Amino acid sequence: MPIYEYVCSNCGHRMEVVHSIHGHGPGECPECGGPVKKAFSPPAVHFKGTGWARKESASHVRPSKSKDSDSGTVPAPATADSSASKPETPA
Repeated sequence: MPIYEYVCSNCGHRMEVVHSIHGHGPGECPECGGPVKKAFSPPAVHFKGTGWARKESASHVRPSKSKDSDSGTVPAPATADSSASKPETPA
């Protein structure tokens, strides 16, 4: 359920009210009984932690180390054309 902030037009009292999107807010101020209006407030989303977006992104996934990467050699990429260059031997 979203949290909405309301402000009294008479006394300026601010209050937070939890109700559904289609629900109605309070009609009067609990302090003075004056009319209240829905106030503009930023969304209540708060991201905590370090690097949660980087951890979820597939572009930042690092490959695990293998024995080839430790020796400094890089294996040649396999291509589909490498099988076509070999002559077929009859069976």
